[in-house]
Amino acid sequence: MVFDPNWPPTNAEVESAPFRNQFNSLKALIDAQAAQLAQLAPLLPVITRSAGGVWTLSYTGPALDYWQVWARYNGSAAWSETGELQTSNFPAADGDVVPDGATWWQIKLCGENGDGNQVTPFSNLISFGPVPP
Repeated sequence: MVFDPNWPPTNAEVESAPFRNQFNSLKALIDAQAAQLAQLAPLLPVITRSAGGVWTLSYTGPALDYWQVWARYNGSAAWSETGELQTSNFPAADGDVVPDGATWWQIKLCGENGDGNQVTPFSNLISFGPVPP
């Protein structure tokens, strides 16, 4: 059954089979959309930070050696490139990623081609502390 946004009609009696068909049709649409999104996801770098301050990087796009670290923090509220890490540096410690003396910070990464040119979209954003707007 194909999803019908006009079903059930007003004042229709409740029957389980037609509702089940509607829910199954919606699930099929959601699953198809999730599959399309999953095809895009590997091209976006994803960083995570454990409670112990260990950073990991997930990226299944073309192999890259270098990652630009972008940060804003209490020493510089504007986004700026604060360094680079090699893929082999992951997992990384806070001291390798977080700017020195930062009491609050936001970090994101992007892949580079070795000449300092960005070649991936930015990763997700990791925030720590009371980050101002």
